[in-house]
Amino acid sequence: MRILELGKFYWPHRGGIETLLRAWCEGFARRGAEVDCVVANQGLRSAHETINAIRVHRLGTFGSCWSTSICPTYLDSTRRYPADLWHAHFPNPLADLACLRGQPTTPLVLTYHSDVVRQARSIRLYQPILTRLLERATRIVVATPRHLECSAWLPPYASKCAVIPFGIDLARFEPTEPMRQRIGELRSAAGGRSILLTVGRLVGYKGQRYLIEAARDLDVIVWLVGTGPLESELQTLARGLRLGSRVRFWGSVDDAELPALLHACDVFVLPSITPNEAFGLVQLEAMACGRPVVSCALPSGVPFVNRNGVTGLVVPPADAAALTESLRRLLADPGWRGQLGAAGRARVEAEFAEGVMVERYWQLFTDLLRSARPA
Repeated sequence: MRILELGKFYWPHRGGIETLLRAWCEGFARRGAEVDCVVANQGLRSAHETINAIRVHRLGTFGSCWSTSICPTYLDSTRRYPADLWHAHFPNPLADLACLRGQPTTPLVLTYHSDVVRQARSIRLYQPILTRLLERATRIVVATPRHLECSAWLPPYASKCAVIPFGIDLARFEPTEPMRQRIGELRSAAGGRSILLTVGRLVGYKGQRYLIEAARDLDVIVWLVGTGPLESELQTLARGLRLGSRVRFWGSVDDAELPALLHACDVFVLPSITPNEAFGLVQLEAMACGRPVVSCALPSGVPFVNRNGVTGLVVPPADAAALTESLRRLLADPGWRGQLGAAGRARVEAEFAEGVMVERYWQLFTDLLRSARPA
């Protein structure tokens, strides 16, 4: 099987979709597929390399517009790299156009990560292309039933939609002896206070300001992992609330440090306030470490992942008071936190393991290619 993956960026570029893209590519290669992965580079030159059997094509880019790389050569990628099947990821206008320009009989599996939210005005102009793309797709895959239920665009195409949850590499979060030592150091540094952790870019929709505001009335340490344009503003907010050293900005952390931080915290918080947070892959990482999660009731897949009262708590978005009260309840009851954390770990193992995700996609691809062959 020859598979062409059409993404935005590829490892070592970091991000939730990039983590998934690498898992798909390497998982399909382990099953015997030949995989080409086309993404945008972050400079004018194109670069072609093989990473763990994946032929990665980083195509030269002339900057970006509306969060989309300006990468003209991407549009011919479905013609340049022969494949039995294309796997594209929406939203990504480059991949959308490449699929519409390619051979119309090649099966196209479209993983629909979310509706377009931030560029809501521009989507009106883009709607004719989106409509053609959804009509062209052989199968449309969503990560949760809520992606279909809450979408403004998918319901007319429900008959060709399938639900395959995202998955993570559970082995990455198993404690090793060095990790246990690091966890101990982190806990000691908190001075006996409970630790609240959030991970994500420091941008408006991630809602970190509400976690900082909630910490004002709690005896806790807040750890923020991530970088972004709001870092200075959030630091000013923390100082204004006189939280001082109780709020720590970690910046970007490496792959070895993040599992230790997740194990060391008492509660993981995903305070995102808009459906830009379509799934919240980091929730799975926290659950894999046995941590209860507090997230928001968004019209997206976030509440499907973190089940209220089962793996954590779900609160109204952009409501610091509600967040404070939920955290106070959790922090007052270590036994309850342990129950929620154990249920989260069990849920990840059953439904959100990387191997389960890859196998479900592989079966979908196999079935499509089998049905596409002439009798």
